[in-house]
Amino acid sequence: MSLPPSRLAPLAGLIQDRIQKEPGFYSLAVSLPDTQDRISINSRRMSSASLIKIYIMTETLRQAKEGILALDELLTVTAANRVGGAGELEFAAYGSQYTILHLVEVMITESDNTATNLLIDRIGMDSVNRCMAGLNAADTELARRMMDFAARQEGRDNYTSVTDMVSVLERLYHRCCLDPFCDSVMLAILKQQQDRVKIPLYLPPGTVVAHKTGELDYTEHDAGIVYGSKHSYAVAIMAEQLMDVAYGRHVIANMSKLIFEYIQELP
Repeated sequence: MSLPPSRLAPLAGLIQDRIQKEPGFYSLAVSLPDTQDRISINSRRMSSASLIKIYIMTETLRQAKEGILALDELLTVTAANRVGGAGELEFAAYGSQYTILHLVEVMITESDNTATNLLIDRIGMDSVNRCMAGLNAADTELARRMMDFAARQEGRDNYTSVTDMVSVLERLYHRCCLDPFCDSVMLAILKQQQDRVKIPLYLPPGTVVAHKTGELDYTEHDAGIVYGSKHSYAVAIMAEQLMDVAYGRHVIANMSKLIFEYIQELP
């Protein structure tokens, strides 16, 4: 039996009251996949930071499903694709080889930028964008590789929105994004996320969260599925124009706690 759509309206009011008092711009969406209740606040197209990596993972798994590539295929680290910013592969020797599956794992769990660039080069930027279009992610676009600051200066960037993120997370939750097996693989990887200082930080110990974070200058994001004892839900929080990113992470973690407590008290 579905909850009335208005059941989440008080939560939206609580969140609005909180973010209006905070410096910076906060965008947020919450969905109860089992009842199709949703709220969104300040949803708009924003620089995605590493949230875009969920879509890169999705297209990689789609190509594996279709036989276009194999997850045990080896890709080689070169000077053209090794970059810094995050992840273990920024220190990998040129010529080092890794399976596509390992690259997907560290792209998500460590936000490894070298792994991401290797995957983008293998699967194709256009293919990722077609995948997003197929998921009706209208606000989402992959237009540059990781750490390509020249592209950003030229106006090419990667984008998404909280509504797009929650939509793809709902599909993963229901195992209808690609197929039950591929979706289970992606969820298992997301559950191994190492950066836990935003959505999971103030949740009860042992709470399972399948999520991906993102960071850029003045920008902090987190999006995922929270598996609560009574209700599971998808949530995406994107924040930009942050003069103090550590405080921004604190705000996101506190909003996550507020959302969790509200939803777990629903009948």
